[in-house]
Amino acid sequence: MVATANPLATLAGVRMLAQGGNAVDAVVAAAAAIGVAEPYMSGLAGCGTLVLTPPGGTPRALVFLGRAPSGATPDRFTGGHPDAGPQTPAVPGNLAGWARVLSDYGKLSLSHVLEPAIELAERGIPFTPFDDQMFSESGSRLTPEGTVTYFHDGHIPAVGSLLAQPDLARTFRRIAAEGIGYLYGGSLGRAIDRLMQDRGGLLTEADLRAYPETLRWTSPIHTTYRGVTVYAPPPPTSAVQVLETLNILETLDVRDAGHLSPGHLAMVAEASRAARLDTDRYVGDPAFVDVPVARLLSPDHTEELRAEVDRRLHASQMAGAPGGGFGEGGTEGGGGMASTTHLAAADASGLAVNITHSLGHGFGSGVVVPGTGVCLNNAMHWFSMTPGHANVVAPGKIHEWPIAPLHLHRDGRFAGTIGTPGSYGILVTTVQVLVHLLDFGLNLQDAIAAPRFRWVDDVGDPLPARVMRMESRVPESTRSALAGRGYEIDLLGPWSMRVGGVQGILADPLTGWLAGAADPRRNGYAIGW
Repeated sequence: MVATANPLATLAGVRMLAQGGNAVDAVVAAAAAIGVAEPYMSGLAGCGTLVLTPPGGTPRALVFLGRAPSGATPDRFTGGHPDAGPQTPAVPGNLAGWARVLSDYGKLSLSHVLEPAIELAERGIPFTPFDDQMFSESGSRLTPEGTVTYFHDGHIPAVGSLLAQPDLARTFRRIAAEGIGYLYGGSLGRAIDRLMQDRGGLLTEADLRAYPETLRWTSPIHTTYRGVTVYAPPPPTSAVQVLETLNILETLDVRDAGHLSPGHLAMVAEASRAARLDTDRYVGDPAFVDVPVARLLSPDHTEELRAEVDRRLHASQMAGAPGGGFGEGGTEGGGGMASTTHLAAADASGLAVNITHSLGHGFGSGVVVPGTGVCLNNAMHWFSMTPGHANVVAPGKIHEWPIAPLHLHRDGRFAGTIGTPGSYGILVTTVQVLVHLLDFGLNLQDAIAAPRFRWVDDVGDPLPARVMRMESRVPESTRSALAGRGYEIDLLGPWSMRVGGVQGILADPLTGWLAGAADPRRNGYAIGW
């Protein structure tokens, strides 16, 4: 089974299964292909994290997030906190991460699994209404080289036309022939170094060359929710927030409140709000800061958070705190949106893997390396410039990333994967899907499609969050009741990728059959082989 945010990427993964590959071959082929099909979301110069369950084994995590360049010190950012341009790329990790998992667990060569991506880049991908939306929102971030790479004669491609990326196809062919060293210290790395020097950037050939050797497999962190063990990647991801939220909800009667009732959504909202304050305070690169994961997941701390959640739930039910109401408009548009994608694969052997990876914002830094088709990430934007903060910028450091590809195990056996894009909304969306599945018994597709909300709590937004962005498919009676309790609601359309784009796979415990599902909020598609 393969599930991604685009059917062309899903087909790339299925093609590997049909050619004798396994789930890892499939997910790497899909990861490369989706960077072609969604060049604004991810690509080989992006950053990511994966969780893998080997057949019959315990999950493992591989973090291949972007490291700050060696010259990235706070004094280099005195002009502010840029979200685009040559100062914003971190050392890209995607290509190194794909190669590492393929080398350790795949059956096919890197050159083999890159074939679908090369073909898509050469022949072109059909431009969809979703692509048009993303280009309209984020295309202004692109440098002139980027505009030449992705636009047709200076204009956004027409829906239904083909978007070819011949420079990227040639880059992938060079990687297929020379290996990942083409980026990490080779010709592409040197081209990036020259470009950064010319434009005042920070990323160097030496930074790139050193990156692959920093990758290490790690043990996921985990908790148990409704009898299911939930595994998540450790810091510097902030997936611990998902586990903290589940620990709080485990002590609450979510199901008794009723599906999509005010009680159901308020419990999830308050539990995730309390956990978010922890991740903002504590989570960073564990090589630089002490992240107290054991304490954050401990029963004592869960009880402290539960008491705060109870206090706020009780206060909101008493007479309705002031300031509630609905806000309309504005949320569906606007540029600068974080852009990420999630994909998953599993096979008959029990091998399963899912990846969340990103360029940061739409088209990342907006910087495309001339003649290569490679768009660089803008991961540096998410560092803090506040002295003493867990995520203050430092050379070689990885900032906190709000991504959370999860693996589910029941009775010691693999039971499924869940993951989504959505910036800090990831950590709320993921919990909502699990609650739909495990508390209310929805099937996987319905659990993903059910209406959702998120807090407004991205970089630069004040914490604790006050505003809930909510799809209009949430029952009007629930929305009115929440507003009456003092929640400020920013109403989205009926289907909005502002609350994520989930892909998932479940394994039937009796038969081993796999069920896949993908989010209709994106171009998602799941296909079994």
